Amino acid sequence: MISYLKGQVLLKKSNYIILEVGNIGYQIFVNQKTLSDLKEKTEAAVYTYQYIKEDALDLYGFLSLPELELFKNLIAISGVGPKSAVNILTSASVEDIIQAILAEDPAMLKSVSGIGTKTAERIVVELKSKIGALSKEITSKDIQAAPQSLEAIEALMGLGYSRQEVLSVIKQAAGEATDTSSRIKSALKLLGRKK
Repeated sequence: MISYLKGQVLLKKSNYIILEVGNIGYQIFVNQKTLSDLKEKTEAAVYTYQYIKEDALDLYGFLSLPELELFKNLIAISGVGPKSAVNILTSASVEDIIQAILAEDPAMLKSVSGIGTKTAERIVVELKSKIGALSKEITSKDIQAAPQSLEAIEALMGLGYSRQEVLSVIKQAAGEATDTSSRIKSALKLLGRKK
């Protein structure tokens, strides 16, 4: 599973980019906001979701982990495919979408191309219980959105710490250290103080 790529944006099209990583070009479908944030011939780091179906093998890219997590939650809902999920993420910020779901207001979702009334209501009902954890992650503001933070989070969770415990200290650890092992050591010290 390809979950993160960093390289040079070779080409931008209407709904995807080609990202060159190690002399290989990856076609990554992105939403319009991401497309406008990325510039050709510049370096970019993208969190990805590899969508596999019998007739497709596509990569979808996001500039933040909360955006990726919301995308994964959306495509798990019956009737919401990757293209519809990308359209939802284009329509508003992750924070606004979460607020609409928590407020049980499907109106914003209904305005998205490809999302009807029943699907919008299903999204609100099915995601309301799951969205609490995601909204807590967003308040940690992408935990410094670096691969070292992502690696450190995975390592700390592998040591038995809960995601919530790890997210509560990783931003501070990222501010104190630049590489993965230093972030893990710093986070372990902070976690040790909390006990």
